[in-house]
Amino acid sequence: MIPERTAAIPSFVPAQFEDAAPGHRFQMYFVHWEAGCFTAYKDARLPDIKHPDKRERDRIRKQFDAEKKASLDEVCPLGKSAKAMLAGLRQRQQALIATYGADGLQIPATSTAPFATGLGNEHPIENGFAFLNPYGLPYLAGSGVKGVLRRAAEELALFPEEYDIAAEAAPTLLDVWWLFGFEGAAGAVWERDTHHGRAFEAALPALAARDDLRTFIATLVTDEKIRAYFLDSGEGRRSAFLTRLLEDQAFRQSLAYRGALDCWDVFPAPAGDRLVVEIMTPHHAGYYMDGHPPHDAESPIPIPFLAVPARSAFDFHVVCAGSRLPEPLRTTWQPMLRRIFKHAFDWLGFGAKTAVGYGAMDGKEAPAIAQDRPTGKSTSTASARQTAPAAASEAVWPAAKLTFNPGTGEIKAAFEGKTTAGLKGGGADALRAALGERANKLKKDKELRNVAVRVSQQGNLFVLLGLG
Repeated sequence: MIPERTAAIPSFVPAQFEDAAPGHRFQMYFVHWEAGCFTAYKDARLPDIKHPDKRERDRIRKQFDAEKKASLDEVCPLGKSAKAMLAGLRQRQQALIATYGADGLQIPATSTAPFATGLGNEHPIENGFAFLNPYGLPYLAGSGVKGVLRRAAEELALFPEEYDIAAEAAPTLLDVWWLFGFEGAAGAVWERDTHHGRAFEAALPALAARDDLRTFIATLVTDEKIRAYFLDSGEGRRSAFLTRLLEDQAFRQSLAYRGALDCWDVFPAPAGDRLVVEIMTPHHAGYYMDGHPPHDAESPIPIPFLAVPARSAFDFHVVCAGSRLPEPLRTTWQPMLRRIFKHAFDWLGFGAKTAVGYGAMDGKEAPAIAQDRPTGKSTSTASARQTAPAAASEAVWPAAKLTFNPGTGEIKAAFEGKTTAGLKGGGADALRAALGERANKLKKDKELRNVAVRVSQQGNLFVLLGLG
């Protein structure tokens, strides 16, 4: 018989937990276990269907697959609490990115295909999904975002003509290293017999001519003797440095540089306030599992998995440590990164299964379109906008106290018991410039009183915008 569906839920958890976040229902309160022994569903085998006739075999298989999909359908909705948490997280990120001023970049996007990530995570139903705990909400890790952007940047740097990008507008590999860091791990760029490797070798003379290559070598190489050798400009040592990177794997792997960009985690706002169940249908189970020769007579096996639906809203946030960049790149990194994002949206995608179209994005803000709920009732426009951040309101604090943290460079304002988030990077630099001579007093005394400032309020968060 097909195993009975039973949820392994502690006694102190209410029987009705529809308001639980999808990740909690998928991971902690998953409802597909074998009754009595709580064996994971993936260990519960399909009943013996060799002996019944074809009609009965098909009925058993369809019922078995329907039970499997039904358990995922129950995970999909975002309850009231989950929607409030998601809106709060997205609002908080938008408020925080504003404190970085010119050192922060926000890119809104809309998914044009379903988005999946974390499918390789272990789970009773064979395919996992990436939920951020303790929230239980779907997310795309910032490290994954940075990896996709780096790959996009390398493609634009090596093959600008293939993507109709003017050579002067495309990044170079040196720009990629400044922005995303340098790690000497193996890759196509370092293999001379690959398309990427040949393109990199052809780009070496142009890279060697870059003035900031000397600065990069001085930053990257920690061994004093080796650094002094390659910084000897009288003997063409910059070109020799790049050639050694290409030829000497041990030397390459001894070098590391962090890069100037930090990519934040992305919290998608699912269209219709729910996830969806997608189906993959591998056709050659005998070939993949048992090593049998593949043939056309094999039946496809439907395997359900979770995904964020198309037309969902994604907000990408990137912070740049401008002090880690050479002077020319400090003013051009934002337009360069926008081109890199566009390339990633158009050609690469984010998350899993991008080779078959998942994770594609359109770099435009998601429209507030009413979605159909499972009940068949349409939501109102206001409901569809629940995941959007609350509108910010500006105000002037006429006699605020500014405080300066010399360790982090942050500037905060306080007035009548309210305190703003710390202003950093370019935003803090602009505020000090606006203060004029008073900036010296702020730096010396670590505080400055009776300053009129403009602030923006987003929920319970206050953001310092500038002088009033």
